[in-house]
Amino acid sequence: MTSVTLIQLPAAVQTGDGPDLIGMAEEQIRAVAESDLIILPEVWYPGYFSFDGYSTASDMTPKLLERLAGLAAETGSCLHAGSLIEADGDRLYNTSVLFGPDGGELGRYRKIHLFGYGSKEQEYLTAGTDMVVADTPLGRLGLAVCYDLRFPELFRRMTEMGAVGFLVASAWPYPRVEAWSTLLRARAIENQAFVVACNGVGQTGYQTALCGRSAVIDPWGTTLVSLGDDPGTATAQIDLQGPADARNRFPALADRRLLGEPGSDLVFRTDEGTPLRFSAKRLILAGYSARDTASVDAYIAKLEEEGIAPPDEVPSYFVLGADRLTTDTEIEVATASSCGEVEYALLVADSEVWVAAASDHTDRALETVDMAASKQSCAKVLSADVWRLSDLEDHWDDLMFRAWTPVGSQNTYQAGPVAALKPPEELLRLVEDRFGGPMAGTVILSGTIPARGEFEFHPSFTAQLRDPVTARSLTASYSVINVLEDN
Repeated sequence: MTSVTLIQLPAAVQTGDGPDLIGMAEEQIRAVAESDLIILPEVWYPGYFSFDGYSTASDMTPKLLERLAGLAAETGSCLHAGSLIEADGDRLYNTSVLFGPDGGELGRYRKIHLFGYGSKEQEYLTAGTDMVVADTPLGRLGLAVCYDLRFPELFRRMTEMGAVGFLVASAWPYPRVEAWSTLLRARAIENQAFVVACNGVGQTGYQTALCGRSAVIDPWGTTLVSLGDDPGTATAQIDLQGPADARNRFPALADRRLLGEPGSDLVFRTDEGTPLRFSAKRLILAGYSARDTASVDAYIAKLEEEGIAPPDEVPSYFVLGADRLTTDTEIEVATASSCGEVEYALLVADSEVWVAAASDHTDRALETVDMAASKQSCAKVLSADVWRLSDLEDHWDDLMFRAWTPVGSQNTYQAGPVAALKPPEELLRLVEDRFGGPMAGTVILSGTIPARGEFEFHPSFTAQLRDPVTARSLTASYSVINVLEDN
């Protein structure tokens, strides 16, 4: 049997006289040193809702993780450090780290699903992109954080990667305590796996209280041990052969029928916060699409000086595979000479046209040889949020483009009015006249505005479409990985 201990720490308060959480965590870890696995809550230091202190806290995280690694080695336990605020360049992440009994790092997971409802997590942090299933002396364990619980596909994918249990660090608040308990059991039942979930507890100082109820759930959905709404610890004895036994006795996972989805399906957030699944069927990039024909002529002349042949038609169009579209925060390229450019995107659904911020990431060196190939060579990044075009039509020309490279730069790489480009209704008409066929499933990128200088090649890029009338923005921000860089 394997002993698993939950350490339910009190929420940090902002009055300056709160508990010494680091000291308390160290003391309680030592007190349960006989456990095979110990787990802490989400952002227990400096406290999940201490958003203004995230940057400062990230400076302490490396030393704090070093101390926790030492405690893992001291106790001889696998120690899940909960989650902490991690800095990587100019970005912050909500990061979980799992240490082995020798103090070595077994897994590091950056929270993929950032919470936005009454939280500033999406404002301050960057979403992770990678699922993590760690090989441990206790078996293969998947890592997740709090809001991730609401996304069953993450846990199913980790199950497919061999996970027999999930470690969940959380800062789940009281108003949704029933959801917390229900989702823990659901993730265990549907994946026939253990769920070990550690939550914070008590008032945070932001008129929000964490609900506690940390628990260990077995593969049948039975709660083996749980805590209430006070700080404390609880230990359960689990048999990590249990998932294999459950899956053999009741083969629900083996009975699944996979429902394939098109690889070009994208999921966006609408104004109402509801998901929009969009099946992209074709991607068309517009070029040389400025309203001012003189500026188009000047731009073509400038490109000719750089060795780029003039287009055969104006506006010009490039048809790409719909699989070139992504909302990911990281793309891979095979060149050191690629960069983004800010555009707007039109997503034509059956009964609605949606607008996203977009970056037409392009290989600039290849552009001088083969423009179409340069466009095809890189992914095109869209914002995860979209607006209805019908909500913008009465003030479309007020919208503004902005772009930065690298991400976090104080100087804009591109900036200017959306009105410099052809308006959506004209672009839609031009594309339909030019290509015909059903428009539903078509994605059109608008073309761009001039950069404030020469092309700049950096490992990150942000494209933004701002609506000054509503003070809202659509943002596509991403990192660029050159897969040939180390070869």
